[in-house]
Amino acid sequence: HVHYVVTEYGRVMLFGRSTADRARLLISIAAPQFREQLERAAYELHLLV
Repeated sequence: HVHYVVTEYGRVMLFGRSTADRARLLISIAAPQFREQLERAAYELHLLV
């Protein structure tokens, strides 16, 4: 189980979070040039509503 993810853009705690929250948190610490694309993909996969 993954509790924390750390990138050069930040760190997030995923433990105990919903799938939608995890998706939002991971997008928030992705490289800025990919965040919009990742958010669109998350909506298409119904991870975000």
